[in-house]
Amino acid sequence: MAIANLEERLQRAEQILTEVAQGNFDRNIEVTGEDSLVNLEMGINFMIMDLRAMQEENQLKEERLLAKQTELEEKLLTIEKQREAIRELSTPIMEVWDDVLVLPVVGVLDTRRSMEIMNTLLGTIVANQSKCVIIDITGVEVVDTKTADYLLKVVHAAQLLGARCVLTGINPAVAQTLVEIGADLSAVTTLRNLKAGLFDCIKYLRQGKAKAEG
Repeated sequence: MAIANLEERLQRAEQILTEVAQGNFDRNIEVTGEDSLVNLEMGINFMIMDLRAMQEENQLKEERLLAKQTELEEKLLTIEKQREAIRELSTPIMEVWDDVLVLPVVGVLDTRRSMEIMNTLLGTIVANQSKCVIIDITGVEVVDTKTADYLLKVVHAAQLLGARCVLTGINPAVAQTLVEIGADLSAVTTLRNLKAGLFDCIKYLRQGKAKAEG
């Protein structure tokens, strides 16, 4: 049986296969007649249908993956915000008097938390131009050697910014650790409790004001 429009149909099939190779599965071959070329044309159409179905399935998978990725990123962002909130709660800095900051430290004071305290405290001192800082460690149960050393570095760093730094609430265990590591507290004012620390800072500020006026 003669094949009608053979050259034209072959060109059309070649054109559609080129589009398929480029990832375009929108067009099918229009099948007409019942000659021997019809099987080839139908075979190409079936292949295009399979490829189109695979493409749609892949798109759905990509959309699901993108949705999961977006969800994961949102969860990670939420976790980071929660961590930031926890960090802020674990290192609350309050201005209890003009130019006087209080940092109550509660719980375990490890190296990582000490670094967070330093960053937060120094940033607040600079932002507020504070003249006095009270670090109250009444709620700290245990301080290891490294952390005690780091705590003193926080104090010294605050002093380098021009702030008078007072340590209050040192319990016997912490005091013993500071003695064991040979910590130099000669340049640090240490007082029994927060109240005594606040009175000391107010007295210091008044003396400074009197000298400035005199």
